[in-house]
Amino acid sequence: MKQSKEMYEDLFNDFDRLPVEIQAVFNSKECETYDDCEDMLRQCEALGYTFEYYLDAVPYNLKKIR
Repeated sequence: MKQSKEMYEDLFNDFDRLPVEIQAVFNSKECETYDDCEDMLRQCEALGYTFEYYLDAVPYNLKKIR
């Protein structure tokens, strides 16, 4: 099965081309704690996107949920 480049692309690298709703989630406040990241993750998942974060509470690997 052929996998698309989009599956591996971190959409944070092309943030300006994301839907306005997703941009608004990340522009509304910083991910300073796990709780902040968890809240932002729930908001993103409701919009069809997901991301990961490490112990430092820095989000990465933003991708569209299939």
